[in-house]
Amino acid sequence: MVSIRHSAYAHVLARPGVRRTFLLSLAGRSAYALVFLPLFYAAQQAASSIAFAGLVVAAYGAGASFLAPARAWCIDRLGARRVLSVLIVTFGSTLASIAFLSLASGPAWIFFALAALAGIVAPPLGPTMRVAWASLLPEDETLKKGLSLDSAVEELLYLAGPALAGLALTLLAPGHALLIPAGLVVAGGLTFAASGPVASMPAGVAPRHPDGKKLRPLVLHLRFVAILIPALVAGGVAGMVSVTIPAAVADQGGAGIAGIALGLFAAGSVVGGLLYGVLKVPGTPAAQMLGMCTALVAASSMIALTDSGVWLSTILFLAGMFFSPVMIVAYLAAHTAAKGRQQNSATTWVNTSHNLGSTLIIAATGVLIQQTSVPVSTAFIGVASLALLAAGAAMGSRSEAVM
Repeated sequence: MVSIRHSAYAHVLARPGVRRTFLLSLAGRSAYALVFLPLFYAAQQAASSIAFAGLVVAAYGAGASFLAPARAWCIDRLGARRVLSVLIVTFGSTLASIAFLSLASGPAWIFFALAALAGIVAPPLGPTMRVAWASLLPEDETLKKGLSLDSAVEELLYLAGPALAGLALTLLAPGHALLIPAGLVVAGGLTFAASGPVASMPAGVAPRHPDGKKLRPLVLHLRFVAILIPALVAGGVAGMVSVTIPAAVADQGGAGIAGIALGLFAAGSVVGGLLYGVLKVPGTPAAQMLGMCTALVAASSMIALTDSGVWLSTILFLAGMFFSPVMIVAYLAAHTAAKGRQQNSATTWVNTSHNLGSTLIIAATGVLIQQTSVPVSTAFIGVASLALLAAGAAMGSRSEAVM
């Protein structure tokens, strides 16, 4: 891994403006990895109810995930620096308000309203950074390395964030702990929004064809939807394993074994993303997405064959190696499909597809396991995922001329 880092990624970070812009985006994005646990415990403390705390976190997550395309549309129309700055200040202020409300033992219902508001205004720092990579690294092969590095480091953020938040909560009240992500997103996010690659992102009226006709939103193009389907399936796999693994190892050590296995899935994703950035993978982006997403589904479906913690951990590490590459190719394909227009919308739709897949499959997996078993539910989701991939491949090939 040392040779990969030095031979493939050091020169990427040495390119003008890359290191500063990337580090600033990471400072702002780290807030997202730190916010869930303090928010959960602040809401639980306010209402003395785990169920209420779950609803508060769900309200935050729903706004952050499902309104992301609307925020990206605003960025494409009004400009990244202007819109991001408003979102960052509002998001940071809302987190700080929740923190002070917690410390003052305020009414529980206000927690729910403020959490929902925080989700609605969550600034899309990750998608915007992925657009910035395209201007910082305009060559296709170098852009692939930049997106691979971005994916791997973001994965590490979400691995380390909950652990660091948990440590903070052993020393601080939830309200005080919430001030940490509030400060990070404002300090890092505003500086990131003011950086050259972000401030120079074009903005303007609704994009049009050269003949003057208004362009349809990307999500109404079948070929673009075909790009989103592998991201949807990849999110579904991540959601499926997050429910299936705790259920599968319930009699073998429970949370401890589940945590190790899920951690190895994330570790595999980091390794796979870094490897994809430096390997010459044959085939078109569409063929790569289809092949790697099929491998992801096939590997994760092997969960149905064993309940051994050791084998489950091995399977998840191998499956994880295909997760980041699928998302990286989806971002690259979305960038190409947008053809310089609606760039923030393009990358954000990839994120939203992943989140939608994860949310739907988390809900479905719990019901399936309760009604059947871990092997049956895993096999069913695997077959459904492969069918969806086949439909997406057919959709993409038939709509070649749409974009």
